[in-house]
Amino acid sequence: MSLARLGFLVGLAVLLCGADAGAAPGAVAQAKDRNILLMKNGGVILAHTGQYDKEFPVNAMIEGNLLNYWASGKPGPKGWTPQSFVIELDREYELSRLAVDNREIDEKAYPGVSAHKLRFSASTESSQSGWQPVSLMEAAQFGRKEKILDKPVRARWLKIEILSNYGNKSYTEINELEAYGKPVGDEPHYIDPNGVYRTNYQLLKLQVDGSRVTGCYELDKGYVHGTTNGRVFDIEWIEHKGEERGRALLVLSSGGVSMVCGITKAS
Repeated sequence: MSLARLGFLVGLAVLLCGADAGAAPGAVAQAKDRNILLMKNGGVILAHTGQYDKEFPVNAMIEGNLLNYWASGKPGPKGWTPQSFVIELDREYELSRLAVDNREIDEKAYPGVSAHKLRFSASTESSQSGWQPVSLMEAAQFGRKEKILDKPVRARWLKIEILSNYGNKSYTEINELEAYGKPVGDEPHYIDPNGVYRTNYQLLKLQVDGSRVTGCYELDKGYVHGTTNGRVFDIEWIEHKGEERGRALLVLSSGGVSMVCGITKAS
């Protein structure tokens, strides 16, 4: 199954990725606590300036697998340009640490492609306004760099801006973005995920009963089943009378824009 095969669309926006969930999750977790940016923990990228193609998607940065990484889109006529991302967390947090991992990107073929200077901003207001500065930091060219904040910063949304790389005139790459902190405020209330979703491969119907999710989609008479906490859906897709199957991770944002990542096909 191709990546776009289950590119879910709610409302008017589609965010796709090509990350492979076959490798062990949590491969980059050097810290003992929970990386709240990971898709499996409810992180979702709402907006970004671009990606090279589906083989190097933005979602690779919040997948937790160093085998995959994000690469910026093809440069314009003036060459390299700054990049940015907006990530929604599953709830509000007091951030205490940030990290950028550049250990396994393609520095050999594209010297200086590692992200270098980054600016982090946070908002508790919305994904488009209320931004407050959090930190400026320099990522490592061949490693993972972590920064402890001077004081905790509240955030429901994070904006990450890449201000420079290590000299490549065309592209920038990142393995993983990480953030750590403690949840604050009330437990999140997720939107009702039951209903029919319009996708780029016809309609998908999801039905949620507690933590159990089932559904079907029109193309190839496929169906899905799995578990959910109301925001993160860990599902198996099956089609062609069981001859083709695989797994997918779906995260539903607070605004109803869903995103698929980690689609794998069974051998």
